[in-house]
Amino acid sequence: MGMFEYKQGLMAFSAALSGAAMLVSTCIAGAQEQTTINFMMNSPAAGYNSGFELAKVRGYYEAEGLNVNIEPGNGSAVAAQLVAAGRYDIAFADAAAVMNLVKDGAPITIVATILQSSPNQITFLADSGATKPTDMKGKRVAIPNGYSQAAMFPLVLDHIGLTEDDINLINMPAESMVASLLQGQVDVILGSIDNFGVLLKKQGAKTVDFLYSDYGAPAVSTGVIVRTPYLQENPDVVRAFLRASLKGWSDAIDDNEAALAAMSEVFPDANRELAPGQLDATEVLMCSNGAHFVGKATQEAWTGTIKTLSAIGILPSDKPASEYYSYEYLPEESKLRKCPLGAAG
Repeated sequence: MGMFEYKQGLMAFSAALSGAAMLVSTCIAGAQEQTTINFMMNSPAAGYNSGFELAKVRGYYEAEGLNVNIEPGNGSAVAAQLVAAGRYDIAFADAAAVMNLVKDGAPITIVATILQSSPNQITFLADSGATKPTDMKGKRVAIPNGYSQAAMFPLVLDHIGLTEDDINLINMPAESMVASLLQGQVDVILGSIDNFGVLLKKQGAKTVDFLYSDYGAPAVSTGVIVRTPYLQENPDVVRAFLRASLKGWSDAIDDNEAALAAMSEVFPDANRELAPGQLDATEVLMCSNGAHFVGKATQEAWTGTIKTLSAIGILPSDKPASEYYSYEYLPEESKLRKCPLGAAG
């Protein structure tokens, strides 16, 4: 090799090194621009939180400059307490559990509502001939010990014009409810669309169901919550997280199998057996309780929530709903998925 070729090769090698260094520097800078969020769900991976996994797998968080670590939860109350304590900045939790902490001063704000109403419902088997909730009259009605169905049920009875004297109310362990209905030991169960209803569907049962929220006990349910100081300091991060999450949920509505596949990809040990039914139930609750948009409950729904939760002793009646939630971080309504889910636009 001549001196000229040697110098040319050395210059080319130096340029390549410089380019590689610039590329590494750019990648490092890009990585540094990613904001990490440790996001806690309300439960282990399931159909009713699979929209978040789909947003992650399809790169929607990354496109917003976010590195989101989705972590399984152990109940809404636990998730809300961890956010209140500053262990997590963002989580997915039921409104009642969150509001119960906020009323006592916990620094949490609800910023989106995915499940627009409580999943609690009255369930008959289809062959019972029931067509309305008042068909409970004179029937054996199972109620689960220690669940919210019991606290809200008097509101439902009052709304439909019945009293406990009109029914045979039977307290039983939650795990006995489905079998008792299927075996004819009771005529009605006070269950839920996303749990008992899923178990019944899995066993091939056809049911007639009446959501509590449609009969005197309206209450918004599960949504995205943020530690309030974090929200104040990082409003654009929260907006980005909500944009990506709602995009994931919109995709989940259109392609259930993709959502469930994403759930399994992020959480390989997730239980796929009940997940399809859980996602079906979620789609019902996304646009229930008079909702106009996915992710955003109406003011009337919040008014009803305060009324319901104060009636059962969870909240004070004089604290306005605006002290518990803020939708100012959501995308504008023209960019939200419309209800009902088949609506155009």
